[in-house]
Amino acid sequence: MSKTRRLSGIVAGTLTAALVLGGCSDDGDGGREERTGAVPPAALKNCEKVFGEQNVEALRADLGKGFQPHDRSLAEMKERMLAEAQDWDPDTDRLSRTTFRPCQIEGRVDGKEAWVIATVGWSMYDVAFVTKGKHVREFREVAKGAYLDRREEIGGGSPLVMPCTVPGTRAGQGEGLPLQVSVSDTGRTARSVSADQLLKALVESTRKLLGCAEKVTLPEKSLP
Repeated sequence: MSKTRRLSGIVAGTLTAALVLGGCSDDGDGGREERTGAVPPAALKNCEKVFGEQNVEALRADLGKGFQPHDRSLAEMKERMLAEAQDWDPDTDRLSRTTFRPCQIEGRVDGKEAWVIATVGWSMYDVAFVTKGKHVREFREVAKGAYLDRREEIGGGSPLVMPCTVPGTRAGQGEGLPLQVSVSDTGRTARSVSADQLLKALVESTRKLLGCAEKVTLPEKSLP
């Protein structure tokens, strides 16, 4: 796809990418389910698969009594992402992407809401876009094949873009439709686990879930 077409399609594609499929519904304060104080075991287990058990326990300590994990089915996310990748065609790509939030953890710190949110999806930017031309300055290579968007994503979190070739896709899918992940970490004051550690864990768990062919190893420190 040409850079001109990709740039013109990003605006339209962003609208679709904004349709985030999360693990809980929220229609404002009036639409939230009443909190019981109990931690849902299934949601906790799911978030442990996303971030790692030790990291989730650290988040529990940081977020205190308000600690509440929300999740979506990882099996469903995998199925839908693989189907999207297998349907991808560079000649007809309209940059329409679905974004998933496999784990959202909320808490209260000093009387205010705090959130840690994992976001996963296929990127609207191909690898050539982030490594060549005038846009290269907007991305920083933090590891071989992993590029951090210097512009903070809406809602917090710097997106990380990296190749991820999955089975049953067209040639060039890995770089033409790369994986994008981010971790939004807002309102947390104690830092028993860093945002870098959470991002690294999310990258590793997501790449394993999808079966990415490429090997990408993040350093301990990736974020600015």
